[in-house]
Order: sequence, then structure tokens, then C-alpha cells
Amino acid sequence: MTIERFDDGEVQPDVIAFDHEGVEPGEPGDDGPEHRAAARKIPNADQRPTKPPDRWRELVVLAQDPTVKIGGRAIRAKVRVPREDLMPGPRGHRFQVVDFDATSPARLENQVIDDAVPQDAWLTVDDAALAESAAFRAQNVYATASRTLDTFEQALGRRVPWSHAGHQLFLVPKAFREANAFYDPDAHAIFFGYFDLPDGGWAYTSLSHDIVAHETTHAVLDGLRSRFQEPGLPDQAAFHEAFADIVALLSVFSMPEVVAAILRGGTLDQLVAADRLTPDALAASPLLGLGEQLGVALGSYGAAQRGSALRTSVSLKPGTGWIDDPDWEEPHLRGEILVAAVAKAFVAMWVGRLAKIRGDGKNVNVDVAVEEGAKAAEHLLRMSIRAIDYSPPLEFLFADFLDAILVSDQELAPDDEHHYRDALRSSFEAFGILQPRGQITTVGTPGKRLRYSALHADELRTSPDEIYRFIWDNVGLLGIPTDQYLEVDSIWSSTHVGPDGFVIREVVATYVQMLEATAGELGRIAKARKGSFDATGFDAATPVKIFGGGALIFDQWGRPKYHQAKPLFDWDRQKARLEYLVRSGTVDRQGRLGFGTPLPGGQRFAALHAPGTNLEEAW
Repeated sequence: MTIERFDDGEVQPDVIAFDHEGVEPGEPGDDGPEHRAAARKIPNADQRPTKPPDRWRELVVLAQDPTVKIGGRAIRAKVRVPREDLMPGPRGHRFQVVDFDATSPARLENQVIDDAVPQDAWLTVDDAALAESAAFRAQNVYATASRTLDTFEQALGRRVPWSHAGHQLFLVPKAFREANAFYDPDAHAIFFGYFDLPDGGWAYTSLSHDIVAHETTHAVLDGLRSRFQEPGLPDQAAFHEAFADIVALLSVFSMPEVVAAILRGGTLDQLVAADRLTPDALAASPLLGLGEQLGVALGSYGAAQRGSALRTSVSLKPGTGWIDDPDWEEPHLRGEILVAAVAKAFVAMWVGRLAKIRGDGKNVNVDVAVEEGAKAAEHLLRMSIRAIDYSPPLEFLFADFLDAILVSDQELAPDDEHHYRDALRSSFEAFGILQPRGQITTVGTPGKRLRYSALHADELRTSPDEIYRFIWDNVGLLGIPTDQYLEVDSIWSSTHVGPDGFVIREVVATYVQMLEATAGELGRIAKARKGSFDATGFDAATPVKIFGGGALIFDQWGRPKYHQAKPLFDWDRQKARLEYLVRSGTVDRQGRLGFGTPLPGGQRFAALHAPGTNLEEAW
């Protein structure tokens, strides 16, 4: 046996050639040096081994809305997206761009992203030509959606499915003539509208980084927590909007050239004055506004505006008045509370990091300021995404999100060197959102003996039946009523790398319980279970559906660590939920409470994002 060498003489251990069907020189069957030389020839052995394909490709996108300009031009950026073989569309294994206009039905040419075509041309083309290019709109939605999905998968350490069967989500960059954009789970698609501008031009929501990232997050979150669409407490519907905004806001900071350009304010200065890096100054910058072009357009139609952006949640003043105010139950408006809490925490994190390197106290190097902001944003974004695993599958409250962030981050980064968790606690507390006690409980602590006798640890990673068995054998410790319907909703395996380099592997299983009865029957059921459900204000004959559920977090050996529980028979929560459904008119077509809404799933998101008389009811 010989080991082939290439021109530079370096041994290539992966390329091994056998002489004459494995016969060593001098052994029986060896036909001599010439035959051995011929037998050693390997196809293409005279060439160096080809370099494996890059994992990433760089594509140009609009990094903010087209109306956010530096030096009179819309801000462009080159971003990395996972490399894959693309078909015309572009069409990849997770996204397919479909250029179809429902307002003027016509299928346009499929666009091709060709690595042989330089991307730099998109950096210099005129803004108007860029906006009117179907090829660029297709590239912009594909690249922004791809990197948003990749952000989730890196944070969670696994592939993330869509809520529908199949591996592709359609992206329609010019879907209809309306100032709207929405995710439609029934159509397996995100539709981006376009609308007239006062100057006679067109505005395309598919060119807004914020809107594309926001709508893609709706689709990803629907795949992770599909039951958040069930009629629930007001926080649950608001969370979909808030979380999509949080991802859109923080993902901007992964484009350092954009952050630097905005901090410089159109200059080439390498130093940024310290007074431009205060919490108030950063909160007022375009970096923390969303949907600027759509906000300006809706304002021109008479909608109330708060600044130039559609939503500038970071400007909200802390307070607790929203908690019991029915006016704050509208999903967009309520979601702004959560976005404000996270955005203010981010600003505090960024300013805190800058305080350590401010130097003379007057100026900060712009590259350092950008780097510190990017680190804070990336960490906070990953914290927020990982928290989804520790969140309940339904019956969601903002306090659950805070709880999930703090507990999951404690597992991965126990030291919290930069006091990120302290900043979050403080920011959320300013809005009256406190970490609940005992919501996420530790499982398997001393004094609590769990049963594993019939379990197979390897099956816990994939088998709902194994999760059922674990729950059944440990029902007393988990507090889950097994005399009611129970469904294992999902099982995921995750891998996380902490700041200390240690790898944490977890299995996350969610379960759901449901009970259908009439409002009058709930009172009798509660009494039989030594509880109390006050049916005052409900028609006793009205059919109702109540939910419970939770998440179980296992370590890599199949041992449970945490249980996030929303008990089915938490009567106070059930009453609050049903009262809200009555107050908001959330009933299905048969007048039942908690069973659904009159709208199909896709139309729910469309209606949620439709322009209305109030700005907060628009996208």
C-alpha cells in the first residue's frame, strides 16, 4: 500500500492507493513496477483536492427601510446567508420566492442568484432603480428570511420546522397593492404588499428589513409554538407581535457597517461623541425604530404617529397602568410593552459595556461602540430565542417570557459577567412584569424520588410515548391530572455552547391538556376538585374550552431538570381568560368560547396587520 503525495510533498492521509488490487510489491500477483505505477493512478490524482464549498454566501440587502438614508442613499449591507443549491425563484430547501401580484395577476420571471454575478453592483445602483428591480426584491426577501431562520437555528442548536407539513415557505415580494404584509400559515407563505407614495412612486414592504424579519419570525414562532394561535390571554396574542419586533430590532446589529453609519450620522468620523451614546440618544436613533417607510406612509393618510417609525416602543415611559387598562389589550399596543422592556434592557446593556471603555469620557471609537452593541444585541437575541424552549406551549404571559429567559440563561451562562439578567429584571420590573415564583420548578431535587424503571433514555429524545410514560409514572411529583386528556405536543433536542465553552445538550418536550364543558359545568367540576370557579357573567349554557400544559426540560442523559407548568385547573387563570374572550368578542362561528375565532389561521395574521384608524392596529 502506498500513500499518495501531491506536488508540494505534503502527505494527504485521506487519499490512499492500493497497488494492483491491494497486492503489496513483491508479493504473489505483483506484475512489476510498470503495472504498479499504472494501478496507482487515481482519477484526478494529479490535481490538488478541491476545497469544500463555503458554508456561506454574501448577498446585498437593504439594512433598514428605504427611507432611512445616510449621505442621501438607502443603507445597503452585505450579509452572510447559509449557502445552498438554489433553483430559479430563488428556490432553496426552506424558502421559495414567488413573484406574483394578486392585484394584477401575472407571474413574472423567476430570479436567479448567481455567485458568478458580482453583488457589488447592488451597492451602487440608484435607489429608485433598486426599489423597482424585481430581482433585488426577490434577493432581499430571500436573504433576510434565510438569515433570520439561521439566527433561530444557531441559538436553539437544531433545525426549526414550519408549522405546516413540508419544508418550504413561500415568500411573495409583490403580493398585492396594500400597505400591509402578513404571514399566512394556511397558504404556507408570507405576503408582502406594496403601496402608493405621496410623490407618485411605489413603496414595497419587501424592501424593509424590519418587516421581512418580523414576518419571518411569525412563521418561525408558529413552528415552535403553534398553539399560541389558540384563543388565550391578551399577552399571548401580543407576544407574537412583540417577539417578531424584538428579533427585527436586535438582528440589525449583526450588520456592523449599518450601525457604524448610523452612529456616525453620515460623517467619516472615527470617534463618536459620548453624548450620542447615552440611553436617550440611542433610543432616539433609527436603530431602535421599526418600519419607518410604512410609518411615514400611514401617517400621511391621517394615522396618528409617534415619530417617523411605525413603532418606537423604546420611547414608552415605564409604568404599570397598562396592566388593567382594557385599551392596552389590543395585540400591537400591548406588545409594545414587552418590546419596550427588552429594548430598554438592551440600551442599558450597551451603555454598560461602553462605560468600561469610554476612555477620556468624551469620545468613543466608532468601531468599539459598534462591537460592544453587536455583542450585547447578539447575546440578548440568543437569550430571547432560547427562552422559547422554556416557555409554556400556550396560556402565555409576559412574565413567563422573563422567567424563561432568566432560567434558561442561568443554565448556559451562570456567571452573567455583564449583568444582562440584572438589566432585564430591572427593565421588566419598571413595567410591572415580575418573575413569577414557582412557575418553573426544579425536577429531581433531593426529597423528590422520580421513577425511571420502565423508561428508555434514548427514546425520550424522539418518542412521544416515552414522554407519556414519564409523565404517567411521575404524575404525583409533576402535578399533572392524568384523568384529563393529555397530548405530547412536541419533542426537540437542542445543543448550546456557553460563554465558557461548555456544551449543554437538552431535550425539550411540551404537553397540552384540554377540557370542553359549559360555563355552568366548570363551576361543578371546580367544586368536585375542591376549587372554585365563579361563573358570574357567563351564560351557563355557553360551551367553553379550557387549556393547560407545560414544558419538560431533560438533560442529555434523559434526567428531567425543569418543569414549566400551566395547570389545567388553575381556576383564577381560566376565569381571567374566559372574561377576556367575552370582553374582546373572541368567539367562534358557533358562539363558543375558547374553541377558536371566526377567521382561519392565515386571515388572523392578515387582520392583525391590516391598516386601521389607529397606528397601533397597522403593521
